[in-house]
Amino acid sequence: MSDSNLNVKNSILKYINSLFSILIIFFVFFYMSTFQLGYNKCAVLTSFGKAIKGYKNDDGVDSGLKWKWPWPVQRVFFYDSRIQTLSDRLEQQETRDRHVVILNMYMTWRISNPVDFYKTFSKIKSAQFFLRDRLSSARWIIGQFTFDDLTNVDESKLKISDAEIAIFNQLQKELEEYSFGIEISHVGIKRILLPESITQAIFGRMRVTRQRLAQNARSEGDAIAQSIRAQANSDQKRILSFAERIAQDIRSQGDEAAAKYYHIFKKDEDFAIYIRNLESLQTMLKENTTLVLDTETAPFNILKQGLTLEQNDN
Repeated sequence: MSDSNLNVKNSILKYINSLFSILIIFFVFFYMSTFQLGYNKCAVLTSFGKAIKGYKNDDGVDSGLKWKWPWPVQRVFFYDSRIQTLSDRLEQQETRDRHVVILNMYMTWRISNPVDFYKTFSKIKSAQFFLRDRLSSARWIIGQFTFDDLTNVDESKLKISDAEIAIFNQLQKELEEYSFGIEISHVGIKRILLPESITQAIFGRMRVTRQRLAQNARSEGDAIAQSIRAQANSDQKRILSFAERIAQDIRSQGDEAAAKYYHIFKKDEDFAIYIRNLESLQTMLKENTTLVLDTETAPFNILKQGLTLEQNDN
């Protein structure tokens, strides 16, 4: 290979290396000078550690590529702008009627202003510590409610929702006094426990309450049963009276009809007896029946009489 060809090849290699180095420097500079927000993210742009601008991508307005000076001139801090849940530890609280309950509370919150949040807390853990402390301090509101307002077998008498709203309003009022960049969306009571020292006394009172309710239910049931029995007895007497009246009418009609037959039969009693015996025989011998009886016994004696009459005719 000639020296001229070798020089050309070396020149090309140097050009390629220079171009590759320029591209690497460009991409590094591009990476350090741009940033982009993900969905449900917020960010704070700082210049020499001082917050100068905030970004939120909840509604898509601040989406897209953004420019900044490379570090250490400017830096971007990213935060999650979605609603977050914070649980408090179990703590005792005295109610208005001097009962002690153990509460486990929680709250949901989100970053509303990234710049104010960065200036106040800078980190999520610092904000969680602050909110947990505020939530614990707001427990005094539970002291405005009685034990029955928080634990009751009658759901209509429970005021847990009122207590949650009161605590929420108190925390909201405290946050509005300063620009913390935080927004609280809900405060709730997760669990209500009883100290072991008073559990048996509370259960005893609940047992007495349930026994009283059961006795009231039994008394009400006895009263209803007594009313039903009284109504049934009244209906029974009315039905029997009606049936007796109908039966009396039927007996009267039968007696009247029988009196007519008795009046007719009285004119010839022997003929009446003979007719009755024939009716009895007709009823008894309606089916194919074999009877072994004394012919002297009524009404079968008329069979003998009829046989005797037939022999005399012959």
